[in-house]
Amino acid sequence: MLYEIDFFPVGDGEKSGDAISLRYSSDGIHWTIGVVDGGTQTSGEAMVEHIPKYYESNKIDFVICTHPEQDHASGLLTILEELNVSHLLMHCPWDHIDQIYNFVTDGRVSKESLRKRLIEGHPYAYSLYEKAKSSNINIYEPFSDNALLKLFFPNLKIIGPSKFYYIACLCNFKSITEATETILESVMRKSIELSKKASSVVNWIKETWNYETLLEPAKDAVSSENNSGVISMFTFGENNILLTADVGVPALNNAIEHISSCGRSIGRISLFQAPHHGSKRNLGPSVLDKLLGEKREEGNQPEYTAMISATKEKNSKHPSKKVVNALIRRGAKVVATQGTTICHHSNGIQPRERWQTVTPLSFYDQVEDE
Repeated sequence: MLYEIDFFPVGDGEKSGDAISLRYSSDGIHWTIGVVDGGTQTSGEAMVEHIPKYYESNKIDFVICTHPEQDHASGLLTILEELNVSHLLMHCPWDHIDQIYNFVTDGRVSKESLRKRLIEGHPYAYSLYEKAKSSNINIYEPFSDNALLKLFFPNLKIIGPSKFYYIACLCNFKSITEATETILESVMRKSIELSKKASSVVNWIKETWNYETLLEPAKDAVSSENNSGVISMFTFGENNILLTADVGVPALNNAIEHISSCGRSIGRISLFQAPHHGSKRNLGPSVLDKLLGEKREEGNQPEYTAMISATKEKNSKHPSKKVVNALIRRGAKVVATQGTTICHHSNGIQPRERWQTVTPLSFYDQVEDE
């Protein structure tokens, strides 16, 4: 199976995002083309130029919006406007009010006002939804238990979230909780948020191959919006490519349990996208052991690639040096976009003219300890 997958740089400050395109073929003649997130408008425009040039087509078979945040959804609107898209896979939180209403309100707000809050709270995703509707693009909600998706995309498995898990996350979206909280609750929440920002001081500590300082993240380390994101796995022959958006440990464990309940395993991963730009809030030792295997002996050759979508601006959070080290210990060659589009491809794909081989990140002997 032939495939190539491109990770685009998103962001020019400290804030990163995700923008990914891919194509695959069993015969080298007929290709399936997809997009997973579009980053910002700038990265969306870059993708509109890139896909016709390198994939030789302006037809997109599917677009996945993993979750409704700006740094993932806004660039996709450009994709839908400029290219010919057949299918859009996205969650539509505003369509699930009946399922969450009794769990999120005591009657102070109406169903219509909650729906309005979800629309206004996620304007980029809703604009994407409206554009797809007006352009007669098929919309499917990417749940792991949506059997319909298997008919259209046999090489793609949505392994998270299940619809049940998504609804549980939706109940705690900020656009919901802020609509139903009291004035006192609002003041306390904002005070805690300011306190967390003020205490964000970086210290540095030593790590060695046998001394890992990456901790298990707190259960609430990742927002419900991020944990609701789409976890997708593409299978190309013996190669499994796992894309994780911005999800955290609870969502990853939920996906692992889903695969296990189906009597399967994730199998050998050839490309792993580290979630949320390599943040240490999204990965811990236990879930890495489940997904990628336990720590290898020092000096072993990398067995797969770990991709990190991170801004070119140097900072201690994206990617976390603790996460980079943890991935390297578990057999990964770790690479990060950091201002450059990176193409990962199968054997049999012709190298692109004037594209250079990326330099992987090295093991760090000093890591951040906030």
